[in-house]
Amino acid sequence: MTNFAKTILEEYRNGKRYFHDLDLENENFDDQDLQDIIFENCFLYSSFRRANLRNSKFINGNIKTCDFTEANLTNAYFENLAVEGAQFARANFEGIYFDNNWAYGQIVTKAHFDEFIKDYE
Repeated sequence: MTNFAKTILEEYRNGKRYFHDLDLENENFDDQDLQDIIFENCFLYSSFRRANLRNSKFINGNIKTCDFTEANLTNAYFENLAVEGAQFARANFEGIYFDNNWAYGQIVTKAHFDEFIKDYE
């Protein structure tokens, strides 16, 4: 099993914020400070529990089954993503942008996001 998270975290500590065209399965970013990180064209099946993802961007990809439980998603941006099975329980999502995503063959908007989160808090 590979550990791409270790490489990404090292690059992040060295100032890199933009990551693209990655396929990350079962990677662990729990409790990490990833403020301002951008994942574009990425397929993420990973855990971000309690991570600081303030001002992060997830664009054009897949966050299916990602776990954002208790993450700081303040001002995070989620667009054009497959989101089935993603978990957001008790996350701070103040100012979140969540639009043009899809789940189970339907477009998922911020209104859907708000409705789903309220059901699971």
